[in-house]
This record gives sequence, structure tokens and C-alpha cells, in this order.
Amino acid sequence: MKLVKTIGIFLLLGGAALFGAKAYTQNQAGELSGVLDQLNPLVTEGEVYVKTKKADEVIEHGIAVYKQEAVDKEGKKRAITFTADHELIQDRYLKVYNKGAHVETYEEVTKEQVPQQALNQLG
Repeated sequence: MKLVKTIGIFLLLGGAALFGAKAYTQNQAGELSGVLDQLNPLVTEGEVYVKTKKADEVIEHGIAVYKQEAVDKEGKKRAITFTADHELIQDRYLKVYNKGAHVETYEEVTKEQVPQQALNQLG
């Protein structure tokens, strides 16, 4: 009986930790948020869109760092941070494959491929 109670407490604490991590990273960007979202099974994978801008920072070996607000197909915004191996051409549209704050990859898309609600938010 004591073992069952202990297991129940661990499951309850683990569930609370997962929900807490999801709530914490809801609109956060950065390395910690990306790692937490990547590992959290409660965070779903998705696609968001950004309009490229000047890099926020260029670090070693010419790696460009971008910190931007991204928009999903329904027009909901979230902050993301992603890198590129070179500076991207400005005012282009990217489709970013993400899991919360964790960016898997991205691809350039045409303006016509961006959902209208996302396009309205991106300007």
C-alpha cells in the first residue's frame, strides 16, 4: 500500500512538473524554453510563420541569431529564437517547424503560401 501511495505521489508531481513547464514556456523564447518544450510530451508540434528581418546578433563563424514574434495559421503569436548559418535576406517569409519554443527547421515560402490570418499579423 505504501508503494502504491509513493508511486501515485511521483506521478502527480511529474504531471504537475510537465504542466508547469508547459505554462512557463508558453510565450518564452530562448535556449532553456526550447529544451523544455522539446522534451515535454504535452507540448505539440506545429508550424509558425515569420517575416525575416535583420539578424539580432551574429556570433562565431557567422551564425546569425534571430529573436522574433512568430504567428501560427490562426493568427496566434509566440516568441521564438532561431539561428541560421548566414544572414537571411530581409522581408522574406519563413515557415518554421517548431515544438513550442524549440525550432526544428524552417523553409522559405512565398507570400501566397502564408495563411491569410498569419499574413495579417505579420504585415
